[in-house]
Amino acid sequence: EPTDEQLRAADIVLLSTGTSDSEGSDRPFALPDSEEKNVQRVVGLNPRTVVIVNSGGGIRMTGWSDRAAAVLYAWYPGQAGNTALAEILCGEVNPSGKLPMTIERRFEDSPAFGYLRPEDKFYTGWGPDNDMAQPIRNVEYKEGVFVGYRWYEAKQIKPLFAFGHGLSFTTFAYSALRITPAEMKPEGRVSIEFTVTNTGQVAGAEVAQLYVRDVEASVPRPPKELKGFSKLELQPGESRVVRLRLTAQDLAFWDTAQHGWKAELGEYRILAGGASDRIALEGTVTLK
Repeated sequence: EPTDEQLRAADIVLLSTGTSDSEGSDRPFALPDSEEKNVQRVVGLNPRTVVIVNSGGGIRMTGWSDRAAAVLYAWYPGQAGNTALAEILCGEVNPSGKLPMTIERRFEDSPAFGYLRPEDKFYTGWGPDNDMAQPIRNVEYKEGVFVGYRWYEAKQIKPLFAFGHGLSFTTFAYSALRITPAEMKPEGRVSIEFTVTNTGQVAGAEVAQLYVRDVEASVPRPPKELKGFSKLELQPGESRVVRLRLTAQDLAFWDTAQHGWKAELGEYRILAGGASDRIALEGTVTLK
């Protein structure tokens, strides 16, 4: 293990951490104490530390993510994963992944907080499968349609890393939003167009995301709902137009009274950007 002096003197430090996840097993949101202390120690000694996270889900990173040079979420990389990891770290490949979930600052921010009672224990291993003595109780999930990023935005809880977030070695700009037509009939469709430009110095890929917000609804709805996305490979300075289409079905919600999908007439906001918390363009379409 490197000494403090060696860590301080290093040009760059690559620190691997993560969790051991499996089907049929629960784990805490926080890293094990020994792992957490080690990460905090290393990033404290050398700000040029790249923390590589191998995990099947989100982990608590609030104690060190802003002090690390970078956080590379490698998930479970598999047989050839280390080759891909090396190519990213060496700059041969520009990382372009986007988070398919939200990583909160603390577990108390999660909609799952409170479902596990203080007297409950984590379910680990396969042994308890046949243990009929285990108590059985019903768990009522109360978040309704406000799952994932919808929960955090509806509750105005700022996550550590939002749904759709992902950095790369270049940057992208959004411009020229066009919504045609501005008024749509229930049986019609609307075309959404906007331009994405690689404003950096290297080639890269961007996942442009399209969200919709119902301005005034008769039922509780999320502040925004993902309705489409497009992945673009762009050279430095290159621009490309993204074209996506929406119908009334994309504006609808499940009406429990009518037992069917319902798109209410009125105004809908069209939102485009690189992540759920990085909306760059906004426009309006009206269902009439």
